[in-house]
Amino acid sequence: MGKLIGYGKLGRSMPLTLEQCGNLGGDVEMVAVVKELALRRPEDDFILVGRNSGETPMAVDLPFNVINPWSKWRGELRDRLKAAGIKGNLTIEEHKVVTSIYRDMMGDIWKRLDGLVLWVGQHGSSNMSIPKIDDPTHWTKPQDWCAFYAGYMLDGVNQFREGRAGTHDVVWLNADARNKHKMRDLKHKLINPILTQRTFSHNLKHEQYDGTPPIVGAVHNIYSRLEINGLAPGTPFGDLITYNPNPTLRRYRFGMFINEARAIGVKGGMDRLTVMEQWVMPIIQDTTEERPHWVHGTWSERSQTRLGFEIKPAPWDQYYPMLNDTLCTFTTPSSGSGFATAKPWEAFAGGTICFFHPEYDDQDNILQDAHPNLREWLRVKSPKDLKTRVAAVAANPSTASWLIQRQREHFDRAMTNKTYLKMIEEMIWNEQA
Repeated sequence: MGKLIGYGKLGRSMPLTLEQCGNLGGDVEMVAVVKELALRRPEDDFILVGRNSGETPMAVDLPFNVINPWSKWRGELRDRLKAAGIKGNLTIEEHKVVTSIYRDMMGDIWKRLDGLVLWVGQHGSSNMSIPKIDDPTHWTKPQDWCAFYAGYMLDGVNQFREGRAGTHDVVWLNADARNKHKMRDLKHKLINPILTQRTFSHNLKHEQYDGTPPIVGAVHNIYSRLEINGLAPGTPFGDLITYNPNPTLRRYRFGMFINEARAIGVKGGMDRLTVMEQWVMPIIQDTTEERPHWVHGTWSERSQTRLGFEIKPAPWDQYYPMLNDTLCTFTTPSSGSGFATAKPWEAFAGGTICFFHPEYDDQDNILQDAHPNLREWLRVKSPKDLKTRVAAVAANPSTASWLIQRQREHFDRAMTNKTYLKMIEEMIWNEQA
C-alpha cells in the first residue's frame, strides 16, 4: 500500500494554472513540484491539504494520484463561515471558531498523512489565537488573513506530528527570502532542514499549549537548487521554454523582466529602483547602440516617472520569444537578499546571456559548479563593468556563443540532477540522494 502525502502552501491559496500565477513567474513552482513528485511516485497519493484554486486535478493536467479535496471544501468552507457569522476584524473568540471550523471540515486527514510537503508563504509570529508570551492568561489576536490562510495549516502540522514528532516532520520548501520561519504556532521543534535557495540558520519559538513557556529550537535552511523547479519540462512554465543558441541577428542587445518589489527592510542601494538607475539606465540610455532595449514588469507610476520611461508586464506567451530575441539580461538581488532565484536559469534555458549583480546569490550557489570561466564572465563588479561586458559580447559573436552554450549545459545538468527532488525523497522515503 502506498503512502499518503499532504501538499500545500502556507499563507495563501495555491494557484493550479499558469494563468492564475503572479506576474513574471510567481507561484509556478508549487504546482510544478507536486506534479513531478506524483509522476516519480505513482504508487503514492498526493492530497492537496493547502487551500488552492479548486480545479479537479484532471482539469489542470495533474497526475491521477493527485487528490484535491478543495474542489469540495472551497464551497463548504464559505458556507460554514457564513453560518457562524464570520466576516472580518475577527475577535479572539472568532479566531478560535475559525480554527474549529477548519478542524471539523478537514477531519482526520492530517493524522492519516505519511508525509507532508509545504511551501513557506506569508505568515505572522502567531497565526491562530494562542497564549501571549508575556501573559499566558491572555491570547493573541492575529490578522484575519492569518486565520484563513495560515493558522489552520499550522494547526494541521501539529496534528500531523502529535505522538510521532521524533519520526515525522514537514518537508518545508521556501522560495522567498521574506518568508523565514517565525511562526510560534508550531508545537514541535523541526527535524528536517528547510529546503531553500540560500544556506543560513536562525531560532524559532514553539508554543507548548500547556501553560509552560515556549521552547526554542534551531531552524536550518539549506540551499537545494529549489529555484529551478518551475522550469522542468512538463510543468506549466517549463513547457513555454524555447532555446536560441545563435547570438547573431537578435533584435535586442539587452532586456530585463523585473518587478519593482517592495523596498521595506532592503539596505541602501539594493532596492530595485536604485539598481535600475545605477546599473540598467546607463545601458538603456547608450545612444551609440542602434538596437532597442526593453524592460517589462510591474512598477509604480512614481518610479516610472523617476526612471523616465514606461514599464509594463509582458504577456505570458511573449516571455520566451522576448528572451530568445535578446542577447543579454541582468539579475539583481531578490528583496535585497542574497537568495538564488529562477531568473538566471530562465535565461540559461532560453539562450540569453545573464549577468549577475555582485550582491545577487552572495553564496555563489548557482555558479559554484559551473565552468569556472562562465562564473568569471557573468559576475560583474560595477555598473561600468556590466555596460562594458554587454558591449563586448555584442561585438564578439564567438564569445557570446561560448557563453550561451556553457549556460545551457549548466542548466541541463541541473535539470538532470534535480537536487531538490532527491532531498525531498530522502526526507520522506528515506532514500539517499
